[in-house]
Amino acid sequence: MMNVVGLSGAITRSSKAKALVDFVLKQVTTTLPHNIISIDMVDLLPELGTTFSRAAAAPRLEKSLRWIESAHLLVIGTPIFNGSYTGFLKHLLDLVKPSESVEAEKVAIIAATDRGDCNSLALEHSLRPLLSQLGYCTVPTSIYAREDDFVGDYLAEEAVMFRARRSVGEAFRILGLEPPHAAFLPVSGSSRAAVSR
Repeated sequence: MMNVVGLSGAITRSSKAKALVDFVLKQVTTTLPHNIISIDMVDLLPELGTTFSRAAAAPRLEKSLRWIESAHLLVIGTPIFNGSYTGFLKHLLDLVKPSESVEAEKVAIIAATDRGDCNSLALEHSLRPLLSQLGYCTVPTSIYAREDDFVGDYLAEEAVMFRARRSVGEAFRILGLEPPHAAFLPVSGSSRAAVSR
């Protein structure tokens, strides 16, 4: 059974980062037996803010940490604040036990949102090394979206959609699996207009 886990590192209920993670998860359409679990960090903030060790984790937080640790494919997205991922996301990942198995392949897709392009490298110099320390192989294609790439909470930018689908294809190939059909789908030229209507 393949475990696919989406983790949104946003600290607000309405978040473009959450919408981006959800879009990537929708591209994981496979005939293989699999579980798709979505973790919204904002739901964990009451427990997370007062948990300073794994032993002190409340049941809901512990369950989420175990899902992250059991993920064969982790899709992680965060808004960018001051050039990096959110502090609460770092705290959550600090509670994750690094993988000690060299045999079990664990793959991560990294994604981020921001107002503009100036922090587009934050994924490369902060989130990618962190996930590597936890035992994840991060796919080559990262996904970065600006706020104006969305219409409401819906991703509407073709280039970002293309990168999302390509990242899913890369993840499946690393896992030695046939990529989902969605990884090969072209992006409709009228996607933004269609979402706007």
